Amino acid sequence: MTDGADDDDDDDPDAARGRPRATHRDARRRREDAREARYDGHGEAPRATRERDGAEDARRRGRTPLGEPRYDRARDRRARGAAPTIAEQLAGEIVYGTNPVLEALRQNRRALFALYVQTGEGGAATRDGKGGSADSEILRLAEARNVTVRRASKHDLNMACDNKPHQGVALDAEALEIPQLEDLPTWDGRGEPPVWLALDEIVDPQNLGAALRSAHFLGVDGVVCCAKNSAPFNATVSKASAGAMEAQVVHQTGVMHRFLAKARDEGWDVVGAAADARAEDVSDFSVRAPTILVMGNEGSGLRTNVRRACNRLVEIPRSPFAASGVDSLNVSVAAGILIHRLVAARRRPS
Repeated sequence: MTDGADDDDDDDPDAARGRPRATHRDARRRREDAREARYDGHGEAPRATRERDGAEDARRRGRTPLGEPRYDRARDRRARGAAPTIAEQLAGEIVYGTNPVLEALRQNRRALFALYVQTGEGGAATRDGKGGSADSEILRLAEARNVTVRRASKHDLNMACDNKPHQGVALDAEALEIPQLEDLPTWDGRGEPPVWLALDEIVDPQNLGAALRSAHFLGVDGVVCCAKNSAPFNATVSKASAGAMEAQVVHQTGVMHRFLAKARDEGWDVVGAAADARAEDVSDFSVRAPTILVMGNEGSGLRTNVRRACNRLVEIPRSPFAASGVDSLNVSVAAGILIHRLVAARRRPS
């Protein structure tokens, strides 16, 4: 009679063949292999498939499976003794385009580190005729501000500006500071009542830049934006504003509806732009008190709490011949129309 261990050995095929008994790790590997064989692309992938896909993704991204770069372009350039790119030399952020660069130099609201001027055909350093006076003014102001001027090829400027239309000039500058605003200024009742613009969660930088351009051109007294959920005040906005972002002091506020409600309680007319049955036709709108025009988000318009903070609503009437699908205006276009009307409608109180 044999003991229980001998009975188990007789039943174990690995022991019968003189091989070590299978471990839990071996069993798990066999299960993984079976899952791999059955995997049809649906559901959670087996570990082996995930590892293989991860290694392939890393290879395509130019990295090893451990995440280390296979090819470091900057390191390779240094090893070859090549000059660093503009992006590698930046101390701040890039500002590009004739008007944004010119206004940044004129207003001197930023710390300025370096001016890059395109050389060769079509470059700002060699251009004659149209644009020549602006280019000369840029170089003159850069010299007056003690800004280092560096020559760069069109290719290098294209890379630094992400292939945006830089017009042959780019400026390395500190990010523009957007001051916080808690209260609107008090009107003393003399002269024309002020008109401000509030931009509530405008997320498209092109729209934000275009609205700032209209506001500055038409002469609003101030602009305030949301500190969160708005497009950042970067080079794209400055370019879209044709440099108005550099000249127009823009403020930000943390909670827009509280800011507007406080302004309303202090005697301001808070006017929301909305297609609403209660909205006044902009053609009949009058301005006899300090007024702040509120423009809502591109897709959703005025938020509920922001609308509640408004004591007046205004709309631009739609043509009866407009196609049914064209039921609204771009927010920057609407802002331009409304600002023009409100600024023109200001009247001295009798």
